[in-house]
Amino acid sequence: MKDIVYWLKQIYFAIMASKKAPIEVTDITALTGDQLDALKPGDVVVKVTGAQKHTYIVSYKGDGTDQGICLSYNACGYGETVSYDRTESGWAYNSTDIKTYGE
Repeated sequence: MKDIVYWLKQIYFAIMASKKAPIEVTDITALTGDQLDALKPGDVVVKVTGAQKHTYIVSYKGDGTDQGICLSYNACGYGETVSYDRTESGWAYNSTDIKTYGE
């Protein structure tokens, strides 16, 4: 039993060490090239608006030029996806798509 507990602790510590803190920004449409390069699908970006924090998740990222990245946010009947394109000269903000749903 001690061996199992030991290995479970080792796995836990390895997972926690590999996790990175989310990027916090005040403008989700103004991420830097370095920030966008570092993100991968499933990563979190937190937009801070005063005392509120909104969690965006990287829902898509393509590799290479002419690809892009999408960050998606959902809350209380509101959905938003912010997209950037990777061009030959670097990252460029593309658009913000907003959908509302429910009653």
